[in-house]
Amino acid sequence: MNEFVTTFLVSEGNRKRAIPVSEILYFSANTPYINIHLDGKKHLHNETLKSISINLNPEQFVRVHKSTIVNIEMVASYTTRLNGDYDLTMKNNMQLRLSRNFASDFKNLYNKTHRFTTK
Repeated sequence: MNEFVTTFLVSEGNRKRAIPVSEILYFSANTPYINIHLDGKKHLHNETLKSISINLNPEQFVRVHKSTIVNIEMVASYTTRLNGDYDLTMKNNMQLRLSRNFASDFKNLYNKTHRFTTK
């Protein structure tokens, strides 16, 4: 069984802080680093999207663009651009692009995690 990371260690000045992955909205490329985006805050991290993606739970994180990986639980909605691409709206109202190359993986996970039941 794969063990996925549950926290990321980031620097805040000269202090180190562990961020639970559940608080992460998304990761974005900032070559040669990545940005870890939280609600109202972002941290620079010295890994690449490729290197962290293998340690992230694929049931929770999905690549939506060559430079972006989102936490599916932080996606509020998505809207088509009618050209194969989509706009994602995160729970903090941040807008991100969903590239057509990653749309089917995203939609499969979104539909699986955002089900609702009625009684």
